[in-house]
Amino acid sequence: MSKDLDNRYFITLNKDKIIFSCLNKENKISFTKSHTLINSLNNLREDLEKFFIDNLIDIEKSLNDFIKKIYIIFDIDISLSVYLSIKNKLETKKINENKINDLLSSLKYQFSKYSSDQKVIHMSINKLLIDGKETDLSLFRETSDNLILEVKFECLKNQTVHFIEKICSNYQISVEKILLANHLRQSFSNENKNIVFSANKFLSGEYNNEVSWISKKPIKRGFFEKFFNFFN
Repeated sequence: MSKDLDNRYFITLNKDKIIFSCLNKENKISFTKSHTLINSLNNLREDLEKFFIDNLIDIEKSLNDFIKKIYIIFDIDISLSVYLSIKNKLETKKINENKINDLLSSLKYQFSKYSSDQKVIHMSINKLLIDGKETDLSLFRETSDNLILEVKFECLKNQTVHFIEKICSNYQISVEKILLANHLRQSFSNENKNIVFSANKFLSGEYNNEVSWISKKPIKRGFFEKFFNFFN
């Protein structure tokens, strides 16, 4: 029987090693397996392929489980960071959910238009200015004259994402999400443990400024709750 509901599986890619980690439902790392990079970063594709060939069967035997999905943590400084901002003067002096959605969609469209070779890994609210004053999300007011959003995009090359997903798919493993270690460290600056713990906190929704794109209709709640959850 699959233990996917109990465990989360991670692969951390850094400049020296590929590290597989199993985080169990008690939030403890119950199993790890590492592989030293043969070619440093010059041929990560080849090393990742070798890691699966040499280790996957033994890992699944040790876990008594088939790995069907995995989270990738990129701890290599090859990502691109870009800041974009947008200003909107409100005619109704009322910020609503659709307005926020439109502003974020516009920023993402503009970024994608001019950076088509990049895959957005993290999109997060860096600053929220209401009527010229930087405002914390928890102190957000619905009524204002104008709004400025500054958003940070953190990306990897499309070809890098593609080869990771392709190699994993060759072993019937889906990449649930790719995470950037630097983003996790900045998001949880007081977290001194293994980066896997920060990744798990992030996946559990403990970082409030991340923008996620979902197609399902949001649950009807008070506007403040909807606004806050939108960024979760």
